[in-house]
Amino acid sequence: MNQIVAIAQEQAQAAIRRAAVPAALGVVALVLFLFALFALFGALFFWQMPIHGPLVASLIVAAVAVVLGIVALLLIRIGRRPKPPPPAPDPTLPLVSLLAQSAPSLGPKTAAWTAVLMALALGLMARGSAGKK
Repeated sequence: MNQIVAIAQEQAQAAIRRAAVPAALGVVALVLFLFALFALFGALFFWQMPIHGPLVASLIVAAVAVVLGIVALLLIRIGRRPKPPPPAPDPTLPLVSLLAQSAPSLGPKTAAWTAVLMALALGLMARGSAGKK
C-alpha cells in the first residue's frame, strides 16, 4: 500500500512540475505584455497631448482602450463554439433493463412470450421514431 502511495505522489509531483514551468512563463509573458500595452497607451497620450491638450488626449486613450476591449470580447465570443446537444436518451433502455431484472424469475414459456412482446414493442417504437426524422 505504501508503494502505491509513493508512486502516486511521484506522478503527482511530476505533473505539477510539468504544469508549473509553463504557467510561470505564461505569467511572466502576461506581465510583460501588460507593461508593453501600458507603454503604448502612454505613448499615445503623450503624442496627442500637445495637439489636443491633456483632457482630450486622455479621452482618446480611453476610447482606444474601450474599442480594443470590445474587439477582444467579440473575438472571444466568435471563437467559442457552442457545445453540441447531448444525444437523445434511448427510449428502449428502461424496457430492456426491466426485462433483464425480471428474467430470472420468469418461467420459460413466460420468458418466450415476454421476448415476443418486447420485440413487437421495440419494432413499433423503431418504426415510429423513423417517421419523426
